Amino acid sequence: MIGDGPLDAAQLRALFQELSDRLEDRGQQAQLFVVGGAAMALEYDGKRVTRDVDAAFAPTSAVREIAAELGELHGLEADWINDAAKGFLPGQDEDARTVFDSESLLVQVASPQYLLAMKLHAARGERDLSDAATLYNVAGYTTAEEGAALLSRTYPVEQLLPRHRYIVDDVAHRASQQRALPDSFTP
Repeated sequence: MIGDGPLDAAQLRALFQELSDRLEDRGQQAQLFVVGGAAMALEYDGKRVTRDVDAAFAPTSAVREIAAELGELHGLEADWINDAAKGFLPGQDEDARTVFDSESLLVQVASPQYLLAMKLHAARGERDLSDAATLYNVAGYTTAEEGAALLSRTYPVEQLLPRHRYIVDDVAHRASQQRALPDSFTP
């Protein structure tokens, strides 16, 4: 039993293995494209934990059904895997990274640039800004101009507001401070 606390990368991988096993038992295959906190925990920040897995996935009904079963088994919410973020995905990610691969399940996380663009665009609070600073460094960005150019390539101009430039400036500064700290960067 995993419990109702936050999930780390090891727990997420264990849950993906159980999802894979149940898919295999049913003779089904599935794919997940993970964004948000789960992507951070799995690939970009070894200290990061999350309460859920924000993902686009198929087949939708099979993944939801098995996720609900696993949620009940492990004391998690029924929708611990959810697709609430799929409406905010800025298109295809050609550089997604595979974090779990079996005969019945492929789990990929968004590339650092893709996830960074999402975090910069949403900027919903301190967690997004902190994640964005980490991703800035993972992507190898050192200037605010690089972040602004990423947003311009990723989102239509009508979706970019003046606040996005301030956010990029703030995140570039945070990333610079993060780089200056010893042992602050742990992918």
